[in-house]
Amino acid sequence: MGSFDRPYGYGQGAADFLGNEYPLVRFAEQHGLDVTYTTDVTVEEHPAELLGHATLLSLGHDECRSLGERQAAVAAQAHGVNILFFAASPVLRHVRPQASPLGPDREVVDYRDSSADPLDGRGNPLEVTGNTWSAPPANWPEIGFVGEQYAGYLEPGATPAPFVVADASAWIFAGTGLARGASIPGVLLSDFDEVDPGSHPANLEILGHSPVPLGDAESSIGSERGVAYSDMTYYTDPSSQAGVLDTGTNNWIPALAACPASQASCPAGAIGQITANLLHLFGQGPAGRLRPPNPNWQQVY
Repeated sequence: MGSFDRPYGYGQGAADFLGNEYPLVRFAEQHGLDVTYTTDVTVEEHPAELLGHATLLSLGHDECRSLGERQAAVAAQAHGVNILFFAASPVLRHVRPQASPLGPDREVVDYRDSSADPLDGRGNPLEVTGNTWSAPPANWPEIGFVGEQYAGYLEPGATPAPFVVADASAWIFAGTGLARGASIPGVLLSDFDEVDPGSHPANLEILGHSPVPLGDAESSIGSERGVAYSDMTYYTDPSSQAGVLDTGTNNWIPALAACPASQASCPAGAIGQITANLLHLFGQGPAGRLRPPNPNWQQVY
């Protein structure tokens, strides 16, 4: 169980904010972007607020979602709101808010075993937490919404792996000078997502396809196949034309930050240009109207 009634136990009480979110906040403010800030609790309590915006940005390590939050995002997508997952493993863990002595929705519960949840067998099965959304009784995998699946993580202390371009002709790489197969060093760390060739949106475009060194990683997919990848994916909703992009790595936002002068190669410049291209397109309304995806997953996999 988590609680909002006390400071977080790490990150100087701010948890992941300073590392996994603040670099993008700073980027947006430096460039004068028209952004609005909200919280998970606000979305849970006022889901319709998402409908008044062009894009929903999912920052940081945003893997925990309640039913109310998920339904709000799905409804927004159906109304043409683009969705941008800046970090890996989004919408993976199934949580539920509950009241604390200080007020409603101040605690977050996630029963890793659904049979331990007091709601199991009572009422809406989508309210029953079972660790992940794909687990019973919810049985609602995130792949069709996110575009790909959680695949593992690079061990703490591992050397960051490079981001590798899969489709250099795509709009997102404009102005970078990157060719197909080119790499940006120092980008991949922590959790990563990978395309499941057997389950994904039909019009999925793979923009980045980056090998993950298994010697530094934990990945059940990698253990089975002998190879694992971090993929950046893009697809659009066939009805609303809302775009959905997943960077495929937890380290995208941290890679926006300036590097120490002693660091030989810094990804911030290239990552900043790609991020600017992404926000420029997604800020103009349903992305599919301007940049429909180029379904290339069969060529990549």
